[in-house]
Amino acid sequence: MPGRKAFVLLELMNAMVLVAQEAKRRGHLVVALNHDPLQSAGPFAVPDGLVDELIAVESWSQRDALRTLISELAERYQVVGTYSVFEPTLPTEAALRELARLPTTSVANVERVLDKAQVRRKLYDEGLSELASVSLTEALSWSEWAFPTSAVLKPAHGTGSALCFIVSSLAELRAAAEQVAAAEVVNPLMRDYIVAHGEFVLEQRAEGELLSVESVICDGEVQLIGLTGRYLLASNPVVEQGLFFPYKHPMLDDLVARSEALHKSLEISHGTSHLEMMVCDNGTIELIDFNPRFAGFASTVAFGEAYRTPFESVLTDLACGQRPDLSFLDRPPRYAVEIVIMPPPGVRRLDEISFPPQLIAARATKSIGQELSGRSDQLDAVGMAIVVADTPRQADQLAWAARRAVVLNGQTLADNPNNVVVCPRFLAGSTSSAPDRNSQ
Repeated sequence: MPGRKAFVLLELMNAMVLVAQEAKRRGHLVVALNHDPLQSAGPFAVPDGLVDELIAVESWSQRDALRTLISELAERYQVVGTYSVFEPTLPTEAALRELARLPTTSVANVERVLDKAQVRRKLYDEGLSELASVSLTEALSWSEWAFPTSAVLKPAHGTGSALCFIVSSLAELRAAAEQVAAAEVVNPLMRDYIVAHGEFVLEQRAEGELLSVESVICDGEVQLIGLTGRYLLASNPVVEQGLFFPYKHPMLDDLVARSEALHKSLEISHGTSHLEMMVCDNGTIELIDFNPRFAGFASTVAFGEAYRTPFESVLTDLACGQRPDLSFLDRPPRYAVEIVIMPPPGVRRLDEISFPPQLIAARATKSIGQELSGRSDQLDAVGMAIVVADTPRQADQLAWAARRAVVLNGQTLADNPNNVVVCPRFLAGSTSSAPDRNSQ
């Protein structure tokens, strides 16, 4: 019979450290299964003594080795909770929760929801999506463009918006396919996940406003935490440049209803979910990605600041199979913006970055001295930080001022083309909280 109580984190990174610290405060041993080294700098550095056992994982794609690892772990410890936010780890986490007899969505259902091709086909067949899709292999056999609209090419198993392309012709599709074959993804963990599964899917593009529906799930009951609005790069509006939470939207009730229907269809019964949804220009709602995990970036901090509560406590409760206290949802929130910082066009190296002192969880997302691509794709961001205020308008204006004041390689970012963003559509009750700057 296993003895010591352990809380297990799979690929401990970024704001996951807050959940690890909460588990430690509750008296549990903290075990981390990691491919990458633990973070040693920045606001999410792992303090000495927090992790009681660090177990190296060679690859999150080696299923047999992972099964052996978690079986041995379950024999040595009484696993009282698990937590992860990184897609490649989620099937292993579900398997460990099954071994530990903790509430969980089944391994089979987690694996299905991570397969974007399977999800799109299922939802299309059930009338929960109007977007047709085909495999890249099939699309490359077309003699002419077969969709009535442009389309998105993306990995069937993807993360971090890596290797996603908008195409509207066979020529563009073939060019994107050549880039797919090269698998040019800087992050080795993301590359391993994408390449290990191989297939790409081409699906019709939904056009409208992209936002996220954030929920917790207990015993199959889905509880909304809030909506997250997106800031987008003005020059390339598929690139996210920030998040706004909680976001007030006139179609909230419809979004919640669709979210509940999607959870039921895909049989997601416990944990957290981060659903990327498109409110289409024709008034319909489409799922873009169903992520059976908590929101990324430093959302643990942003949500906690908005609701004036340690949100890591909610996540730790869920991780331990307990129903969290969500009474904070009844209080008027504040508003948090997480800004994403992109280097100016043509910058090929990160020598230094500094943030205004009032920012929360300000951090570089690339190493000092690291070579940069010179582009402005999603994975080219070099920094992130959070601002919070009592009104949506105040939060937006603080975020705007903060991003302009960031100094990179000795230069204030100001209004360079990679620092001009478009606000969430209904921020502050209008199409833009700052129309003069979003019209650029």
